[in-house]
Formats: sequence, structure tokens, C-alpha cells
Amino acid sequence: MAVNKLISFFKPVDVSLPVFSLTILFGLGSWLTINGVWVELPTIVPFVPEQWKLSSYLSLIGQLSNIGPVFVLVLNKVRPRWLKETAVTYAIIIVGVTSCVMSAFLWQTTSLVGGDEHSVALFIFVFLMSLCDCTSTVIFLPFMSLLKPNYMTGLYIGEGLSALVPGMLALGQGVGQTECRNTSTLNTTTNITSYHLAKVSNPPNFPVRDFFLALAAMMLICGISFTLLKYAPICKKEHLPSSEHKTKSSSFSNIMPCQMQQKDISDNQPDSIHTVLVEKRDQVMTNATQAIWLVVICWVSFLANGFLPSINTYSSLPYGSKAFHLSAILDNIANPLACLVAFFLPAKSFRVLMGTTILGTAFSVYLLVLAGMSPDPPFVGSTGGSFLMVVSYVGKTTLFVYTKVCVAVLFRLVGRHALFYLGGATQLGACLGSVLAYILVNVAAVFESAPQQC
Repeated sequence: MAVNKLISFFKPVDVSLPVFSLTILFGLGSWLTINGVWVELPTIVPFVPEQWKLSSYLSLIGQLSNIGPVFVLVLNKVRPRWLKETAVTYAIIIVGVTSCVMSAFLWQTTSLVGGDEHSVALFIFVFLMSLCDCTSTVIFLPFMSLLKPNYMTGLYIGEGLSALVPGMLALGQGVGQTECRNTSTLNTTTNITSYHLAKVSNPPNFPVRDFFLALAAMMLICGISFTLLKYAPICKKEHLPSSEHKTKSSSFSNIMPCQMQQKDISDNQPDSIHTVLVEKRDQVMTNATQAIWLVVICWVSFLANGFLPSINTYSSLPYGSKAFHLSAILDNIANPLACLVAFFLPAKSFRVLMGTTILGTAFSVYLLVLAGMSPDPPFVGSTGGSFLMVVSYVGKTTLFVYTKVCVAVLFRLVGRHALFYLGGATQLGACLGSVLAYILVNVAAVFESAPQQC
């Protein structure tokens, strides 16, 4: 029974399997590139001038790229129907592919800024990738209104894979190790051989160049899938009638039936004070309760999307490149898995969601302590220390993502205006976290990296 439910979720009834597969491949391009950059970070950090500060730069750049969806939303408000979704989608694909290809060959190129070497080329390409991914959130979803509602599930599966696939690719890549070896140097003048320690780099299974080229290939597949979904005869059979499509595209939130509304929760009778999911829309949440959850989501986003990603090098790298690499990969994989858990096992209690928030905060505080004590955090050099660090990263991501998804479902029951405020709280928290971390890392120099020596 459980297996049948799982299959029905991944492939809803009354859909064409080839078309459904194309929607998954189309959704794969939504957050693929920037997720790829974050999982590749452990391999990139040793070879760029920013070193451990790189995370804070990339996190801030990611927040600046929100100008893309803001521009699209404002333009749609000022000039309705002027912006063509098809043209913008192709622009996202082309810029995404180009940025990945250029990054593959120029990610180590540096330029002088204020007298210091900086990875300006990498910053530009990461900004373009982030701009594409952020803008896709307000472009890909409206496009899906062209298809029958059941295909919406495929888009979200693809969006989850946009985090999972780069993580698996990075796992196969491994991470290069830098070792100190005793080497000899012969002085041809005196004919005397001297011995000293020198750094020797053992490369990963395949280089950063190939990783970015793989991302470019997957973005190209996303573009091909989009073209087929729009123009292929087999896909046109799954399009909605033009009149119905126009109605739905004007308010694409109507295409997303809230799964929680379909659940019969009358069998569960939790304490009314702590009930968060109820059957009637007008009983879901009071204004005060909504305000509490907006503050919670802002706090969760502050930590998970802004502050902690900016300092992850300081909390992870002291335990070694392998531990840093593993934490980055598993952290990325935990995101879609937590979404899947939230879909099948949504929280129904105020206590449960506050519990996941508090526990996730506890993991975050531990990671902050590790970063603050860098380069000599507790249990450094031990397997146990590395294990605790990785578990903390995976734990906080799992708990925070689960909390955000459950609260989003709850706000979906309230209405579109509630989702608007929820999105605003999410972006505000992430922005504040990135800005604060950037100041602490690059201006106040609160965190310390390990010296580069053998």
C-alpha cells in the first residue's frame, strides 16, 4: 500500500509518462547551478585568493541576485503581459549554460581590486547563475499552467533533484588532498642537496572544469525539455485548452491544490491551543499566530540561508577537506529529502514545529561555536569532531527545511496574501544573515582561518 502511494505521488494518474519525465528534467534546471557551486565549494576554496572568506562573498552575491524576480514581479505589475515567459525562460537557460561554461575555464582567473587579488570572474559568473535560479522561481511555475494540473508534481520533483543531482556528482568527484611531503632540492652551484617540506596536491577524481561543464550539460537538457514541452506534438496533447490556460495563468496558485486540505484530520484531536492544521480555512491561524510564524521563518532563514552558509568554511575546514566536502554534499542532499518527509508526514502541532525550530537552532549554535573557535574548534583532528560537525550541518538543514515546508503549507491554507508575507520574511531573514556574516568575516575579521603551512 505504501509503495503504491509513493508511485502515485511521483507519477500521478492521467498523465503521459514521457511528458511527466520532461517536466522533471525542466524542473531540474531551477536551482541546479547555484546548488552546484555550493557543493563544489570545498574543491574551489584552496585555489582562490579569498580562501575561507569565499563563502561570505558567495552568500552575499546570492542575495543580490534577488533583483531578478523583483524586476519580473514589478514589470508584470506595471506592464501586465508585456514580459514573455518563453523568451525569459530561454534567456535563463542560455545565461545559465554560458555562465557554467565560462566558469569551467575561468574560475581561477583573478583581478586586482583595491590592491588585493579577487576572484572577480567567479563572482560575476556566480551572480549570473544565482540571477537565473532566483528568476526561475517566478517564471517556471507560471509556464506550468500551460499543462494539465497533475504535471505540477513533476516540476517540484525536478526542483528537488536540482539539489540532489549536484550533490551526487560532487560525491563521485571526491575532494583533492593537499599533503606536506619531504622533498629535495639540488643546488647546482654548490652541489649540495637540501631537504624541506613542500605542499603536494592530489587532484579529485575529475577537475572543477568538468564539474561546471556537467552543470552546463544539465542546464542544456532543461532547455531542450522546455522546448519539447511547449512545441512537441506529444506534449501539446497534454496542454490545457487555450481559454482555460489563460484563466489559470493569471493566478497560477490555483493550479497547486493544497494536499493538506485533502487530508481528514478529524481523527486527530490535539489540544486546540496547539493545533496548526485544521479543516476550515477561517480557523487556520489568528493574526497573532501568523506573526509568530513569520518571525520564526525569518529567524530560520537568517540562520539556514544567510548566516551559516557564509561561515561554513570556518566551522568545517578545521576538520579537514574531506569533512568539509562531506558536510557540503550531505547538507545539499538533506534539503530535498526533508521536503519529501514534510509532504508525507506534515507536522500538525505547534509544539512539534517549535521543537524542530529550537533543535535546529541548537545545531546552529554549535556550528557558530565551531566557527568562533576556528582554527582550533573542539575535537579537531578527531573522527568524532568531524562526525559532530557533519551531523550538525545535516541536522539543522533537515529540521529547518521541514519547518519551512510545514509552515508554508499552513500559510497556503490561509491564502495568497499570507504566502506573500511568508516569502518576504524568508528573503528578509536570508538577506540580514548574509549581510551580518559578510561584515563579521570581511570587515570585523571576527573569524580566523588556519595558517597556510606544512
